[in-house]
Amino acid sequence: MKRSIIALAAVFTLVVTACTAENSTPETDLGPVGGEGIFAAGAAVEPFDSCNEFLDYVKRHAIELVGPYGLQGYGGGWYGPDVFFEVEESLASDDRTAGTPTTTAAAAGGVEGVDYSGTNVQVAGIDEPDLVKTDGERIFVIAQGRLHWIDASGTPRIVGSLAIDGWGQQMFLSGDRLLILTNGDSNAVPFGGVAEDIGGWYSPRTVITEVDVSDPADMEVVRTLTMDGAMISSRMADGSVRVIVRSGPTGFAWQYPEGGGLKAESEATEANKQLIEDSTLENWVPWYVLEDKVNGTTSDGPLLGCDQVGHPDEFSGLSMLTVLTLDIDAGLEPGNGIGLLAEGETVYASTENLYVATGSWMVWPMIAREGDSPPENVKTQIHMFDISDPEVASYVASGEVDGTLLSQWSMDEYDGTLRVVVTDGNPWWGSDEVPETSVVTMQQRDDDLVQTGSVGGLGKNERVYSVRFIGDRGYVVTFRQVDPLYVIDLSDPTDPTVEGELKINGYSSYLHPIGEHLLMGVGQDATDEGRTLGTQVSVFDVSDPSDPRRLSRLTFDDANSQAEWDHHAFLWWPPEGIAVLPLQRWSWDEKSGAEDHFAGAAVVAATPERVKQVAQIEHPSGQPECEECGYWTPPVMRSLVIGDTLYTISDAGMLATDMTDYESITWLKF
Repeated sequence: MKRSIIALAAVFTLVVTACTAENSTPETDLGPVGGEGIFAAGAAVEPFDSCNEFLDYVKRHAIELVGPYGLQGYGGGWYGPDVFFEVEESLASDDRTAGTPTTTAAAAGGVEGVDYSGTNVQVAGIDEPDLVKTDGERIFVIAQGRLHWIDASGTPRIVGSLAIDGWGQQMFLSGDRLLILTNGDSNAVPFGGVAEDIGGWYSPRTVITEVDVSDPADMEVVRTLTMDGAMISSRMADGSVRVIVRSGPTGFAWQYPEGGGLKAESEATEANKQLIEDSTLENWVPWYVLEDKVNGTTSDGPLLGCDQVGHPDEFSGLSMLTVLTLDIDAGLEPGNGIGLLAEGETVYASTENLYVATGSWMVWPMIAREGDSPPENVKTQIHMFDISDPEVASYVASGEVDGTLLSQWSMDEYDGTLRVVVTDGNPWWGSDEVPETSVVTMQQRDDDLVQTGSVGGLGKNERVYSVRFIGDRGYVVTFRQVDPLYVIDLSDPTDPTVEGELKINGYSSYLHPIGEHLLMGVGQDATDEGRTLGTQVSVFDVSDPSDPRRLSRLTFDDANSQAEWDHHAFLWWPPEGIAVLPLQRWSWDEKSGAEDHFAGAAVVAATPERVKQVAQIEHPSGQPECEECGYWTPPVMRSLVIGDTLYTISDAGMLATDMTDYESITWLKF
């Protein structure tokens, strides 16, 4: 993979006048304002009335936690250089870009779900960031460190390209604006680069890049917003983007023990306590830098004002959980945020509310004092935010449930009730307790999320592999040796019940509705002893909740699919009744010495009567690096449909396939 990357060392000092407990500057000078109303009166999360109160709170708790090696668990160690990648702007310089018309209508390609497929998301109308976005005429793909524009209005062709920085890039598309979101750190070093003999402070960063894509021949970065902290997740609805970031204390040059012994450790601890006493807001509130590439201006400051920060009644650590609201059409001004001094791990968003959940296994190391023992029971804290206002999120309530969550699919909101699937037990700390899964219902009562009902006994001594909520039913798959598919009746949120159970070999790690009372499961087939055999696609009939049945299935021996752990890799196209999923297979016959391998995508037609493969799609092989290495076939990562054309995307390129006969139309190499 060839990339043009310019690594630049950047050292800068931010000199800011901040408030301290003794000398406070006006809060309006300390960051964004507008915190009034974002915390409900009397809420379980208490907002800070002043910067002095905020600093008193964090300093008091930090001094209790600090030791000879600083605030362990919050990062910030000496590690390497402050290095970033320069965004290199370029477009395809050959004649492919000549005379290409400008596409401006986001809906020009028709209706999503009818004329073309979009990103596979959990909640209809709530977009999730991904590597590929389309509006039915334009396809945008992030691959090999570049943003590629494909014109799909006729014969597919690449009409523009733009180099982007960082890694783990994902994006949102709204009209002629793309937001590219990346996680990185101040110590980002290019692949194959060297970070020796130069220094800097390690610090996780979130970078949001706004790109104008109105003209493929002149795509340009408009603004770049860089923030302290790691992005947990993000969502978008009607151009309003919610970015959830977790950040820790920054800027502390901790004093470490000089040599061994208790005296050296005691002296280092006292020095570190003094560093905390001398700290200012900039050490505790995440910082941002906003670069306007068009006007050539840069602004920076604290991401949150003091009146935009609160803390739970029970101390939950010194990390800052920020829910930032951005208008994708109005730019990246970072003023509309709300912060909690809490951890963050799993995010779910409905059309009205956003929930951030954190297991106590993550919180405890951040709040434990010397000699503290881990809690006996694992719990999950859940914070609820109202996102009905497209301009700002506001805190509503918090609650707690026993156990841990699998993923975002473990939460769902329906008719004012939050449904949560949790598994108890304490595997990280060597507990002998047999884990058991429950479905818990919660509702808002003033400032609390309170439990209103629950049903347990699911999958004893098994782990959860998939969850799906559809209307007033829930479906939970657990697995150890066999796969129990549980059907949960949630029509009465105060009294959820297990209506049915289906036990079969293997498991489904992703569930997708494909028709009335029909579910498709993607996972692994397995033996009676629980040994996995290969990717399995199943169709379940759940019309009778007391008697769920598997109608048909198809197993790909010795295979696995990215769709088993990443729902964005799964495509269900209702007009044709087909599913498309990435597939990789490798096996070796010891007797014959024959090797069998495949990397591509499987197209599967699914009906109640039968699941069958109708096509296998494989991208052209990559060039070998040596004669002994053989050819590399790039694995397919995503797929989408526009009209009668199926597009499959790998890091090497995109293949257009005619869906009438599944013959290749065009291969576009990135």
